[in-house]
Amino acid sequence: MIDFFTDPYKDELIYSAIARFHFYSGNIDFKDTIEECFGKRTMIPTLEFGGRLEYLANELGGTYTADDIINKNTIFPYYAPFIDYKRRDEILRDIKFNGSGTIYTKLGIIAGSICKKNYIYYCPICAMKDIQQYGEAYIHREHQLQGIMICAHDGNVLKRYSIRKLDSSRIKYIKLDKELLSLEIGSEKVNNYEKHLKLAKDAHYLFTEDLNEINKNNISSRYKFFLFSKGLARRNGTIKQRRLYEEFIDYYGVGFLESLESYIDFDDEYNWLKIVTRNSERVTHPIRHLLLIGFLCNNIEEFFKTKIIWIDKKVENSKYNIENANLNKLSEYKRNFIKIIDENKGMNRTTLREQLKKEYIYLYRYDREWLFSNLPKKIKEEKQIIRIDWEKRDKLYFEILQKKYIEIKSLEKPVRITRTSLAKSLGILDNIEKKIEKLPLTRNFLEKVFESTKDFQLRRCKVIIDNLIQNNEEIKLWKIQRTAAIRTNQFNDIKDCLIQYIEIKSDCIEKII
Repeated sequence: MIDFFTDPYKDELIYSAIARFHFYSGNIDFKDTIEECFGKRTMIPTLEFGGRLEYLANELGGTYTADDIINKNTIFPYYAPFIDYKRRDEILRDIKFNGSGTIYTKLGIIAGSICKKNYIYYCPICAMKDIQQYGEAYIHREHQLQGIMICAHDGNVLKRYSIRKLDSSRIKYIKLDKELLSLEIGSEKVNNYEKHLKLAKDAHYLFTEDLNEINKNNISSRYKFFLFSKGLARRNGTIKQRRLYEEFIDYYGVGFLESLESYIDFDDEYNWLKIVTRNSERVTHPIRHLLLIGFLCNNIEEFFKTKIIWIDKKVENSKYNIENANLNKLSEYKRNFIKIIDENKGMNRTTLREQLKKEYIYLYRYDREWLFSNLPKKIKEEKQIIRIDWEKRDKLYFEILQKKYIEIKSLEKPVRITRTSLAKSLGILDNIEKKIEKLPLTRNFLEKVFESTKDFQLRRCKVIIDNLIQNNEEIKLWKIQRTAAIRTNQFNDIKDCLIQYIEIKSDCIEKII
């Protein structure tokens, strides 16, 4: 039984509470703290979720339940509405009774993760308020969410904490030290600030509302309902993917989507927008769900609170809706509808829906039978052949690949430059692999920057050499090989090049001196 524990603050990660517990308990070895909290010394701390929380809750004498901690002090509610019940139950069991090793895989964080955060983040105003109220700052869970770069409460750009978890011991719990916090309100400029702020507020909504009854299937039904309401789905549930793509891109803009690693290649049958609207078994990142919800609804509450029911893949009225409609508003909207139809003979359904958006949605929701019986007759659409401007697409791919190349080259930990590393996260890999002959600019660029295994090993070793020189450390070939984790036979192939590089760098340093 733990006699003393640092109670988690509001929206504090359980990781942060344990970090404070370690500090105040006087423990020197983090393994002692881990054993006290989890009953075993081999647990590896994880920032976002944690593990063996059932054991921790029992050790705290029933003050908390594991479910309380999960819902209030982990980021699990950010993912929960968008996964099915079976997967959700498996993950909850892992968090309660096991370690967190498999949680990330089951949530698709490893395979399909975007906007990864390698640092702990904080809001300077929130940190200031915490220090004034509690005498210390703590790690807020909302600030750690992938894809969120603005504080939902104060509207400030989040800042990186100076100590990076990846650079610390695997068993260390990092506590925010107010001496290391920058509490000045920054003047950082963020493109598409309002859109980023809305995303942050929508993510906050996922933490404040009880969405336990919502799961992936329910989300899918809601997508189809609102897509149909916007004229982007047919009555049988199929999606008008081309029109959805065009309106979605027009709504957000390519630059904003790229900033969230959510660019969409329409020709890729497995782009994320198609996957999420087809109720695929694949896991889709929450930030992309929030993007689609923001496009479909005026606010996130409308998306989750609207009462809908699906029967035989068709949206049908529930008795609740028809009985609880505002009859005065219903009558007014019907009159408006009939008036516009009478004044505009020959108007098609799409134009009518665009002109009377709020009336259409309201009638659809509360008296669908009347709506469909009074709509103009359908005009058979002529199928259009969509011709792709490959020259334009080639230039676009070339531009975004250049940006990605610069981004990868600037990473602290080198990553090999290949088609996959450049194009996969942009969602254009499949198109490049299948249509490369139509993309000469793209092809030439990829051929130019492609790294063989040997090229990459050589670049990685040069980075290590540069770091040794910068830190005034002795340069030893065996140390370079060990740090780069290269087999001896492969290292021997690049040894001469490295010796030459060391000599050149040494000459440069001597000239400077």
